[in-house]
Amino acid sequence: MRCIRIPRASRHVACVATMLALSVGVSKANGQQPYPPPGYPVYPQPYPPQQYPYPQPIPTGAPAGVPATLPAYRRPVISVAAPTEGTAVPEDKPVAVLRFMSGEPLDPIDALSFSITVDGKDRRSLFQLTEGEAWGRLADPSEVLAAGQHEVAARICTSRGECGTTKATITVVAESASIQLASTAAKAVKKKTKIFDAVLQAARVLIR
Repeated sequence: MRCIRIPRASRHVACVATMLALSVGVSKANGQQPYPPPGYPVYPQPYPPQQYPYPQPIPTGAPAGVPATLPAYRRPVISVAAPTEGTAVPEDKPVAVLRFMSGEPLDPIDALSFSITVDGKDRRSLFQLTEGEAWGRLADPSEVLAAGQHEVAARICTSRGECGTTKATITVVAESASIQLASTAAKAVKKKTKIFDAVLQAARVLIR
């Protein structure tokens, strides 16, 4: 058999044509094949996120079903220390003393919240304050507080807004009456002293 020799240039062209034909065939094959293959499972779409009404955490020690609430702070205590109940003050020196105290160690007194009225008139400017006490006149020095009963109302709060109030009736007497009361009180003290001395002397006699 006689061999047919193909020139080198023709062989190169033939190789290039063969490679192109193979690449076109592969592309067509890939284009016809479905993706993903039929054998693979189809996964469902993810569910949308939902908001679940989870209950709020209950603090330790609180019974179930009871909502958590802030602790209630106690009101401060305020009272009229002087004059004491049943005593009177002279009209020339109508002085009163008030004492107050916070009901909670972590809720201190707010001194700027102190207020006091006498017969409905504001007398805050006449009083001085310390950590737990306030004292001052019930009337301005330029005016005379009439003899008789006068209504005193005082109020003080803490830094958290808890407020305590007090009301009292203070009796004011005239200067002559106050002198008479002082004399009567001195006589009563003197009488008690005499009685005590007599009892002591009798005790000494019995001991002998």
